[in-house]
Amino acid sequence: MEDKRSFFAKIFIALMIFSALVGAWSVAFMIAWPKEKTDVWKPEFRLVAVCENNEPCGVAYQDLADAKAKGLVKTLIPAAPNGEIQEENNWLKWGIANGIFEVKASSWHFQTTIRYTVENEVPILMDYQDVDVARAFYFGIAAGLFSLLGIYLRRLRN
Repeated sequence: MEDKRSFFAKIFIALMIFSALVGAWSVAFMIAWPKEKTDVWKPEFRLVAVCENNEPCGVAYQDLADAKAKGLVKTLIPAAPNGEIQEENNWLKWGIANGIFEVKASSWHFQTTIRYTVENEVPILMDYQDVDVARAFYFGIAAGLFSLLGIYLRRLRN
């Protein structure tokens, strides 16, 4: 059976398949990004807290002690077990299950997920996943290109 599509139609179909493959591979790389199991906090990690107006807010780990001393942070345990807030440069989304906080700070170019517990108003880090979205996208482009190449080589073989 001969393909009677024009050259540009074939190119368009190949580009659409490539785009879908890049998207699928990029998401797969973001999901499979390795988690670091450590108790060492990075200064830029965002924690969810209850601020002075009894609203949930985000605070960087490096600013936590100073914010507590100034009375800007009341507690590290929010009233709602799930929620999200928009900060100046990113989104902060959290979920609490069995006393374990999972907080995700994300923007267009990064996604950091931390898991921690709070004991006596002190956060204790369990693990984190710091995804560089641009890097995952580049890996997705390479994997999409190899996948598309494999698809078309298989078609040529038949």
